[in-house]
Amino acid sequence: MRMPALSIPQKLIALIVLLMVAVVGSLATYFCSQQLRVVGDNLHRKAKTYGALAATQTRSAVAFSDKETAREVLESIADDPDVASATLFDASGEILYGHGAPSPWVAKARGAGAQVVETQTRVAAINPVESLEGPRGTLVLEISTVTLQEARARVIELAIIAGTAALGFGCIAAWLIARRLARRLRAIAEVAAAVAGGDLTREPVRDGDGDEIGVLARAFNAMLGQLQQLIGRIKEMARIEQVRLESLVTERTAQLDLRNAEMRLVFDHIDQGLLTVGLDGVIASERSAAVERWLGPVPASGDLGDYVEVFAPDSAPWFRAMWGMIADGILPLEVALAQLPSKLRSGDRHLELRYKLLTDGADHHRVLVVVTDVTAVLERHRAERDERETSSLVSRLIRDRAGFAAFFVEAGELVHIASAPTPNAGPDYHRAVHTLKGLSAMEGLSSIAELCHALETALAESEEVSAELCAREIVARWRFVTGKVTPLLEQARGKIEIRERELATLKAALAALAPHPYLATIVEPWCHERVEPRLERFADQARALAARLGKGTLVVRVECADDIAVPPERWAGFWAAFAHAVRNSVDHGFDPDAARSPDGDLVLRSAKRGGELVIEIEDHGRGIDWDRIRARAGQLGLPALTHEDLEAALFHDGLSTREHATEDSGRGIGMSALRAACVATGGALSVRSAPRAGTTLHFCWPLAGRSIEHPHRRT
Repeated sequence: MRMPALSIPQKLIALIVLLMVAVVGSLATYFCSQQLRVVGDNLHRKAKTYGALAATQTRSAVAFSDKETAREVLESIADDPDVASATLFDASGEILYGHGAPSPWVAKARGAGAQVVETQTRVAAINPVESLEGPRGTLVLEISTVTLQEARARVIELAIIAGTAALGFGCIAAWLIARRLARRLRAIAEVAAAVAGGDLTREPVRDGDGDEIGVLARAFNAMLGQLQQLIGRIKEMARIEQVRLESLVTERTAQLDLRNAEMRLVFDHIDQGLLTVGLDGVIASERSAAVERWLGPVPASGDLGDYVEVFAPDSAPWFRAMWGMIADGILPLEVALAQLPSKLRSGDRHLELRYKLLTDGADHHRVLVVVTDVTAVLERHRAERDERETSSLVSRLIRDRAGFAAFFVEAGELVHIASAPTPNAGPDYHRAVHTLKGLSAMEGLSSIAELCHALETALAESEEVSAELCAREIVARWRFVTGKVTPLLEQARGKIEIRERELATLKAALAALAPHPYLATIVEPWCHERVEPRLERFADQARALAARLGKGTLVVRVECADDIAVPPERWAGFWAAFAHAVRNSVDHGFDPDAARSPDGDLVLRSAKRGGELVIEIEDHGRGIDWDRIRARAGQLGLPALTHEDLEAALFHDGLSTREHATEDSGRGIGMSALRAACVATGGALSVRSAPRAGTTLHFCWPLAGRSIEHPHRRT
């Protein structure tokens, strides 16, 4: 515990008391010791003097053992009250005279030499007595120290009395001096404390003494006067500065009002919506006029989530969830902002949103939301895309009417399947969507291919709302395409394309009066689709895909050994799935900088072999990475011990050697859909591949029945 500080009077009293005690104590001790020393010396001299004198006068008494003479001599000395005892021994040790009560050691002192012995209570003088006649005695004279003790007691008593008196006087003097000094210092301290507290109106300290405290008081008064003058000047300067600042604030406020009006004029006429939002989601009051013109008035709550609920209710739940992460600090601000929707739709208006983090340097963050109306841009791009896709469809229709009609029917059925996504969509649904994506990409309908890819992504991430929106857009887009293409197909409906060679064959048969069954074999294939144009169209699509993927110029050969035609209704599903084989060969089989085969990069082949129709797609690319297939099969729990197991895994749903899906491949669905379509038409599928030796997919169907015909059989 800290002891309280002593005041100045207490310190002065303590100092003076200590000085008085030291001085008086020292003087008393000194004088007492001096007096006692003098008294002691006197006793010693008295003992020696008495002893020497008595020893001289008792020589005859010792010489003749005359006790009477000894008594006469020593009685005069014994009358001194300080003499405690007197003992005279003769030469034989007999006591010739004894006075008082000698100390016990006196009996042993006979025969000793001259000396003075001091005990606690006595001073003894031992003197040998030598007579002229020869006998020798000893005189022991003891002087009492009572006188010395009494003198010591008197001296101590006087010292105590004198010291007490001096101490009392010193305390009184110290108290008087300390009180006066303390009063003077207290007066200075009170004024100083008032000045320190800001009170400069106090009167100066009144102290006219010429000592150090008086000098301090006058210096303090001078300082106080200087401070009062300085404060007065500061107040005057502050008053002038306040007037100046008020004038400056008025001027600046007018300038800011003008600038704000100009900025508001700019904000109200720019083609972007600007608003700032706190991390708590509250919208600031300042925003551009385009915000409310496009999105409507800000709700009374001022919450951005409530605002999104007004103009884009479908996106509000995701928006609230992401902004909640920003408010809670779950993710870094930059990462959380990147998760917010970048595109929204409000009625017929398409909006693009950008988010910029603002900070004032003190960890006070806000978000600048920049809203851009991209409706016109999207409409222009959509119009350009519509024109481009329509031109592509018309061009393909003119080149291969039958093939295009088959595509149109197959794509329509796939769109119908894709229009109803479910949370637990099975493999058939995924194959339909993937096949529709491949068909659309190969036919130049990039808009539908992109929507199918977005639908697959939404299904993979279990985003039911996004999947349903994508499905709706696919249906709407297909209706648009149907509206463009249906009139052209209607004009071509009921018409059959006959080549001159086929017509010449018919004429020759009629001229030769060929039997009706033979004529039927010539005419019946006219209602079928020839394989060669279909493969040629796939070849064009492969070249376009290679260019789009940056694979360079792709050399594609089409080899058709026989002029084969197939029923379009039965084969529509296979041709739709065959697009996956073409896309996989281009996407997986070739590297942009790899050396190309002199025999061409890709071969599409059809022929009749051993009673079977054979269709092959052969690429001269890198080949299938069977080790990669084995690893992926193991991850999916599929058998992977034999080569047959690896071929089966290659066509399994969900197996892909790509880490990430793209718009062209990577879902692991295309090859599964291809095998399913081949089996559905009664065919079989096999694969041959080796590293850096290319890959061949071999499809075969039996020629039994009339599903496959040769159009030029002769009699």
